[in-house]
Amino acid sequence: MFDEKKEVNNIEKYLLFELGKELYAIELLEVKEVITPPETTPIPKCQPYVCGLMNLRGLVLTIVDLRKKLNITQGPITPENAVIIFDLKNRLVGGVVDSIVKVINLKKDAIKPVPDDNTTGHHLKGVIEHENTLCLLIDANKMFESVPQKKAA
Repeated sequence: MFDEKKEVNNIEKYLLFELGKELYAIELLEVKEVITPPETTPIPKCQPYVCGLMNLRGLVLTIVDLRKKLNITQGPITPENAVIIFDLKNRLVGGVVDSIVKVINLKKDAIKPVPDDNTTGHHLKGVIEHENTLCLLIDANKMFESVPQKKAA
């Protein structure tokens, strides 16, 4: 017997975005908003992937270039570039991406596990197949654990 309520509870929304020529995803619940790349203030002696600090309506947060953070060949700056503001429960951090693709609905059981070896990053939650393309599902909390950030109020 089909249980519509159970089926709806099994579906989550994911934001798909591009870094280089690859497709990545993040749970939509971890996204506060998407903005155009802002002016940033550099942070001296910081990791090379940290773009700097920005003021988002009175809240100062760190902006990270996800291409540099994940060692992906950086393309040219284009009008399609965007910054995803990640809401990580106790803090906000921005991540520069090449472009936003779309939001998709996906059943939780459609996420395949990441191969358990030393070649994959600890920041991955799984792999999604979307339109015959593999898409890496990012664990934002793990990816940003080494990024300096003031706690969100």
